[in-house]
Parts: sequence; C-alpha cells; structure tokens
Amino acid sequence: MSSTSTYYPTYPPGDSSDEEKGPSSLLSSLPKITLSWSDLSFKVPKRERPILQNISGSVTSGELLAVMGPSGAGKSSFLDVICKRAASPTGEILLNGSANYSTREMFSFVEQDDALIGVLTVRESVAFAARLSLPPNTPDVDSHIDQTLRSLGLQDVATNHIGTPLSRGISGGQKRRVTIACSVVARPRVLVLDEPTSGLDAASSREVVSSLKRLAAETNTIVIATIHQPAWETFALFDNLLLLAQGQIMYNGPTLTIDDYLQALGHPTPRHGNPADHIISLVNTEFYAPTSEAPTAEARLQQLGAFWEGHSKNLERGQRPSEELVVREGEERKTALQAFSEGVRKTLILSDRNLKNYSRNLLAFGIRFGMYVGMGLLLALVWIRLGTSSNKINDRLSVHFFSVAFLGFMSVSGIPAFLEERSVFVRERANGLYGPGAYLLANTLTSIPFLFVCTLAYTLICYWAIGLHPGASHYFKFLIYLFLGVFAAESQSLLLASIVPIFVAALALAAFANGLWMVVQGYFIKAASLPKFWYYTFHFIDFQTFSFEILVKNDLLGLIFPCPTINGTCSCPMPSSLAPQQCALAGSDILDNLGYSGISEGLYVGILLIIILVMRLAMWGVLAWRKH
Repeated sequence: MSSTSTYYPTYPPGDSSDEEKGPSSLLSSLPKITLSWSDLSFKVPKRERPILQNISGSVTSGELLAVMGPSGAGKSSFLDVICKRAASPTGEILLNGSANYSTREMFSFVEQDDALIGVLTVRESVAFAARLSLPPNTPDVDSHIDQTLRSLGLQDVATNHIGTPLSRGISGGQKRRVTIACSVVARPRVLVLDEPTSGLDAASSREVVSSLKRLAAETNTIVIATIHQPAWETFALFDNLLLLAQGQIMYNGPTLTIDDYLQALGHPTPRHGNPADHIISLVNTEFYAPTSEAPTAEARLQQLGAFWEGHSKNLERGQRPSEELVVREGEERKTALQAFSEGVRKTLILSDRNLKNYSRNLLAFGIRFGMYVGMGLLLALVWIRLGTSSNKINDRLSVHFFSVAFLGFMSVSGIPAFLEERSVFVRERANGLYGPGAYLLANTLTSIPFLFVCTLAYTLICYWAIGLHPGASHYFKFLIYLFLGVFAAESQSLLLASIVPIFVAALALAAFANGLWMVVQGYFIKAASLPKFWYYTFHFIDFQTFSFEILVKNDLLGLIFPCPTINGTCSCPMPSSLAPQQCALAGSDILDNLGYSGISEGLYVGILLIIILVMRLAMWGVLAWRKH
C-alpha cells in the first residue's frame, strides 16, 4: 500500500449538531500537555533479558499513540511503567517537563476486559463512574456525562442495559466504549488502554478507535493504546506508532509515513497489503526462518534497530508545545474528618449502585429468593403440623438442621453476581476511585436487607405450618438466629470467591466448606462423640453449630412432649423430669440430653456476629492484597 493513500479517518455517526459535537465544558479549557519518557528500562528477577530497554519518546494532548509489537515485545509492561504500576523501572517519565505529578489524578487505565454491571443502563454506568471520580461540587456533571456519551457514540444506546447472561444488552463494541467512557468521565489528562479492540470485529474496532480519536481532539486528552495488527482504516486513525520488539524500539513515528519507512528499509509493503500487518511480520521472531543474510532472529532485530537509529535522526515529528506547566499535583493532605467524609460519600454512592444492581439482578438475590420460597413450601408440606409428640423430636431437630445447613448452602448462588461486582471494583480501584474498605462496607450494608427478606419469606411460609414454638417472641428469635447463620454462610462464600475469583473453583470450595460444617455441626453425630481434633477445632468455629443450637433451644424450651404408654408403662426416649406425675418430656429434658441446656443465646449470637466480622475483615484483607 502506498504512503499516498487517500483514506481519511472518519468518526462514528450520530451527532448532527455542531453544538452537540463541541467539547465538554469541563475539559474544553484544559491546555495541552506533553508526556515524555526517556531511557526507560524494566527488568524482572530471574529473567536475563530486560522486558524494556532504553525506550524514549513522547506524546502530546489530542494525539493517539499506538503501541504495537509481537507477543512478548513489552507492550503491556510499557503501559504499566508509564502509569507507574510497575516496580522499580529505570529512566525518566515527565509530564510537561515535571516528574512531580500524580498518576491517580492525571491518568486513567482501561483494562483489556470490560468490567461492567450488566443490569445498569449505559448512562447509569457512566453516571456512577462520574459520581465516584469527580468532586461533589463539580458543576454541569449531567452535561459532562451526556457529552462523554456523545463523544463515544453512545447517545443512542444511553438507556439500554449493558446485558447479562439472562438478557441481551448492547454489542461488544459498545461495551468497550462504555468501559472507556467510565474512565474518560473522570477527566483524565492521559488515557491508557490495554487492547481496546481485543475480541472485536474490524468494524467495531474502527468505531472504538474513531471514538477515541474524536475524544482526544475534543478534550485535549493524551490517548495511548496497545493494539494487535489492526486493519489499515483503523491503524490510520492513530497519529503515531511506537513499535516494540523484545523490549526495544523498532519504529517511533507517524503512522501515515510508515510506508516511506518500510520503503527506505528495503521491505516495502506488498501490493494490497496492510502496512500494520507487514511491519509486525518484520519484527516477529517467533516464526522467523533464519537466512544467510540474517542467520538469527536477534541479528535481524539488531539490523532493524540500527536502521531505526539512523532513520530517526532525520525524522520530523513536529515541535512539541511549550505550555505553562499545568499538572495536578494531587490532592492536598486531607484531615481525618475530610477523609472520613469522603469515605462515607463513596460508600453511599456504592450502596446506591448496589441497590440498583441487587434489585434488578436475578443472579444476585432473585433466584435465591425463589429457592428460599421453594424450600419453605417444601418444609411446610413435608413437616406440616408436626405436633409435640415425643416421637417427633428428631423431626423437629431436622427442621432446624435443614434450615441452617441448606439455606446457608444456597449462598453459593450469589457467587456469579459477586464476581461481576468484584471485577468492577478491581477496575475502579486501579484508577484510584475508592478502596476495599468502602467497597466492602457498601456490599455488607446493601446485602443485609436482601438476605433478610429472603430469610423472612422462608420463615413466614414454614414456621406456622410446621407448628414450631408458638408466640411472636419465639418466631422473631427463630428469624434472627436463622438470618445470622445465613449471613455467616454468605460471608464465607464471598470470602472464598475473593480468594479464588473463578466461579467453578469458588463454588467447589464453598460447597466443600458447607459440607464440612454439616459434618462437624453435631446433628449427624453428637458433638461429644466427635474425634477430639474435630471437636476442639472445627466444631467450635462452625457458624452452623451456634445457629443450630440456639434455634433448637428457642424451639424446645417451654414445650411439653407427651410420651406413649406401652402396656400401662410410660415409655419416654430419655429421662423425664415430669415423671411419675406426668408421662411426658419437658423441652428442658431434651436440651439436657443434647447438651444444649447450658448454652447462652446471647453469647451464641455474639459469637455468630464475631464470626461474620472476622470473615468480612478477612475478605477486606484479601481484596486489599489482591490487585487483580
């Protein structure tokens, strides 16, 4: 393909009004800045060859820089280094000639995967990102959100939902642009994207890059993106290309002069060929067959690198703007009260988003609500009018075991929704929007009412139908004790999903853990009969143990269980304190036999709360420790 191609980049359709195409008032007045890097090198332990070697270059506001290269060239590492996400690189990175700037304030990083909440609309997704990233007193936020959507060609799908496994949503290219919009709405001066067109077809890829082109021009934003061998129409939208191979620069100049460079190199682009494909094939050493002219892959790259060094001396890239240094140095040190207020504000925003998510997302609590209703009906129909005969004691115990164990087991159904939510947290945390504390607190506060409603529905259906201990106080105790057991199980499932954020693995671990708690709880085998190791370890940290025992005590204490009379002799299954005056068992007799009579309901409630708190704090530690 000739370097005199007549193709000119265009932008996505949608805006017909010049006024609508104008830049956002929040960004239009921002002056141009220049990001430059010199002699960047990066090496990791136990690897002989550096990942990056002496990388130098620059990019200015309004420009799109494509970072290309074969697999292992160092593209992602280059992005990590310039965003200060890599440990101990060497070299210098300057913003308008200053190294004193905050990447959290100035940069926004867009990961390769689209981490979005599927039940939110496009506008809601971007609006929540704006509320989390912009100061609370920012003017014209709504118009800024609308302009961001227009700049990325999303105004026509603003009210469409992102999409879930249960309902179709927007297209893959539109999701990619929504992810970009969630970063752009934070008003970054430098937007860094890792494979923004990954998994998209040629047309969708061109739409995404066209949107970035418009965005950079309208908002004076620097855009840097890694990309794999795009179509020529997409490639031509980029202003400049940084081509890497084995961590070294092979080309660093305008994209529209790449044909001239290849011609001077002695490897012109074949007729009807794509220069982006051709230049990658030249630096790709994985499938390179040595020849007499270049016997090794390293030798070939050395030749290309040497040619670039000579060619770059005469390459005119234009004079960089010499603007007054306009760099946000980061927020002033906040007082404890300001930090607390900011944390509360973001927790409330996250809680608002969670409430929308949980109320719409069937995978969060909708399916579980249906399961709890179904299990409540099942118990009500199978254990209907159980009565208080002494031969029904084990049946009553089974009701409490089933309630604690199986309702807790169903907490695994919330893992898919949590993993979706967690991926959004990872993306937003990486861009400095909030920390694990605000996220965990919002998750805890908003999940409590939904879990409580699920538990309430179950108890309302089965409690009176089975005929458990009558009286409002006993019912409400049953509800609270069961809810604490369910909430502990929920905390366990989320903790395991935080440790292993893979659905199948987290599901397997949670199922195994719940099975373990059932075995050592004390229903299938009396606690005193457990081997000492299991009794003194897992039995006493089992949340099911404490919930089950206080449910049993709440139900049995105060009830009388008549015993059958055989041949004129009272036949009770255990010693009775009521004999010989009455052929019956008191609930306290059953509790004595089970070993539950001495337990304190208040103490056990406190222990359940401590178990929940420990699991939630452990979850916070895992979220703080895991960056991905």
